[in-house]
Amino acid sequence: MLLRRAARGFLLLGLLLASGWQSAAAIQLSLPQPAGPAMWRLQAEGATVYFLGSFHLLPPTLAWRDERVTGAMREARTVVFEVDMPDSQEGAVNAMMMRRAALPAGRTLQDELDVETYAHLTRVVARTPLQMPVLERTKPWFVATALVVGYMMQQGADPALGVDAVLAREARASGKTIAAFETIEQQLDLLESMSREEPNFLVMDTIRFIENPEGLLARTIDAWKSGDTDTLARVMEDDLDGYEGAYDRFIADRNAAWVPEIEAMIRKGGVYFVVVGAGHLVGDRNVIGLLEAKGYQIERF
Repeated sequence: MLLRRAARGFLLLGLLLASGWQSAAAIQLSLPQPAGPAMWRLQAEGATVYFLGSFHLLPPTLAWRDERVTGAMREARTVVFEVDMPDSQEGAVNAMMMRRAALPAGRTLQDELDVETYAHLTRVVARTPLQMPVLERTKPWFVATALVVGYMMQQGADPALGVDAVLAREARASGKTIAAFETIEQQLDLLESMSREEPNFLVMDTIRFIENPEGLLARTIDAWKSGDTDTLARVMEDDLDGYEGAYDRFIADRNAAWVPEIEAMIRKGGVYFVVVGAGHLVGDRNVIGLLEAKGYQIERF
């Protein structure tokens, strides 16, 4: 839930996505008022692991928390996120991101993109608060992330209100242990790899999202908020279909890498609350399914 997927993951992905530039409040009002986001519970001898799929940017009017989330936070001694980024490190992380986003001396964004993509991007940026001379010095992954996160924030979404951000602040305030599956550097490596291999696809796919966002945004939030895991899986898999190998790289391979770490938690014992992008808990080769295949008993609750 950084990337176009990060973007939709930092974005959406959750990660993460309004008819023509409608308000976030209007999107929220279109949602049903159901059971809430999907959660799972794994219980083994001496260990309990709760799972919640995160949406990384949310509008302030969208209520998502219920007694299940509150109970899991109360019981858990350790809360596990995709990455751990304390507020105290925000400045250093932003500086590192900007260093990595910068193009080599002598190259510009126009050198990275084909003529059609660059021209379309220029027209889109002119309708936003972003400035093309600034983006001109950055890599395509950063441009895509800036576009989609900026768009989401224009719609009223706020990274500070994302599920993982809210729960991380609460975990720190209550003195819980915080763990992470990945580092910011690892996530940026993924973005950079896509930026190098498919820069035009990355930028144009982000533009298509911004210019025709109603279906993806409304369907994704609706599915996530209502716990409709089948629809959420279809939306997120479709979102990555245009780039060969993207689902493996951004979702399935990372899921497989996290499972041994979860098994180590189970062996250690205790109560854990795993909060990761919603796309990692649904669809093909998701974390829940991989653990069930190893014999663990997991229930929706």
